[in-house]
Amino acid sequence: MMASKSNYARIAPIRNLSETFLYWAIAVFVVKLLIIFNIQGGNIEISGRPFFLDGVWLGADGENYLKGYDALSREGLFSKEEMLNYWPAGYPLVILFLSLLGKSLALTTLSIVQSFIFSYAVYFFATELSKTKLKKFAFLVFLMILFNPTLSLASIVVGYESLLASGLLICVGFVIRSFVTKNDKKFFKYMIVSSAIFGFLSFVQPRIILTGLFINLVWILVYKSVKGGAFLMALSVTITILLPATLIYRNNQAVGIKSISNNLGSTMNIGAGDNATGGYMLKDFGVPCNPTGTVSEKDIQVITCVVNWYLENPKKTLKLFYYKTIFFWSPWINNGFAGDVFTGTMYRNPWLNISPLNNIAKNEDGANLIFGTFGKVFSWLWLAGGLALLFYGYFILWRQNSLERFIGNLAMVAVSTNWVITLFTIGDHRFRVPIMGLSLFLQAIGLKTLFKGGKAPIIDGPSLR
Repeated sequence: MMASKSNYARIAPIRNLSETFLYWAIAVFVVKLLIIFNIQGGNIEISGRPFFLDGVWLGADGENYLKGYDALSREGLFSKEEMLNYWPAGYPLVILFLSLLGKSLALTTLSIVQSFIFSYAVYFFATELSKTKLKKFAFLVFLMILFNPTLSLASIVVGYESLLASGLLICVGFVIRSFVTKNDKKFFKYMIVSSAIFGFLSFVQPRIILTGLFINLVWILVYKSVKGGAFLMALSVTITILLPATLIYRNNQAVGIKSISNNLGSTMNIGAGDNATGGYMLKDFGVPCNPTGTVSEKDIQVITCVVNWYLENPKKTLKLFYYKTIFFWSPWINNGFAGDVFTGTMYRNPWLNISPLNNIAKNEDGANLIFGTFGKVFSWLWLAGGLALLFYGYFILWRQNSLERFIGNLAMVAVSTNWVITLFTIGDHRFRVPIMGLSLFLQAIGLKTLFKGGKAPIIDGPSLR
């Protein structure tokens, strides 16, 4: 491939636009620093010891991650703590690494690092987007992602969601940059970095590995073709799985389990069976199964039982898929709009503490409004409207040529793979946080096009190759 500048380089953003993104990203980061240093969360008891929560809020699985971190800090890398085998140990290991700067500041450092990465990711993605023929959408995309309260505040929470959302934006940004510059040496560097980032994200939360492999392999295939990209695809896969593989080594050394975690079967089982609701359940869930053998063998057997149940019960499967989809895309406030069975895990969403709707619901009349007929109708409209904007934005990009269409395809790959994983596990709106940056990107495309009359001209661009 020629190592020359592409036609996209001629439409590089006006410098002031890139600088505007940078100033806003820095401003939001500074505001978050003020919030972080003013959070005095008291303390909780972890493994019989007080744990101070200054500078951070707990996420849905916050206690479990802190329990894992505490075990690692006391017992070392090969701690036998059960939580480190049941849940992936990657995120507790991240906290452990940050504690090297000072154990008393580990959680404050975590919030600062996650917030910095988020601000940089939004800035980087928007800047790269503005170098394409979608630059007229870049500012709205930037604002909608940076100022989304749930996504933005997630960076001050003990939870992997913010890191995954930020990493996805950065990796897609590298894809865009590679097609703008069309320089083979730089493409190789971007591919290596992107693969390493997806490896880290998979280390933190393995469910993202499918998204990472799809994005990078499709990117290499389009940029290099099958013949020219075979080696690079193999290299990308190797780099991506390398870091998550270290968790298998850790678990094997610690307790003899040859897997990243042993909760996949349990998670899938909660979301399946005759009594399943599609969401989290504490009892009366699952499919008939009598696993035997080691912990890893039992997990695989449960997965097999669940898959077989889906195949044998197509009508019940479709019904559960429907509910899991509703739960995945549902509003943050649970008002029972999809049925009284739904219980999401975003009850610790920091946005809910200041959300006007949540404040209205604190008195009886407000609660009747928010959780009554009006609230349910509004929730359905919000859900349907959000999905309509997402698909409309994708349709607009699909009508474009070359790079702009490809960006839309990558965003939809990220959204759809996480959506599909939810269908086979548990429906929960928390699982959509990692893909919110890219789903908001598609919604912003749809929203601006809608306000411009609903028609987007087809943008002629040069070939991707």
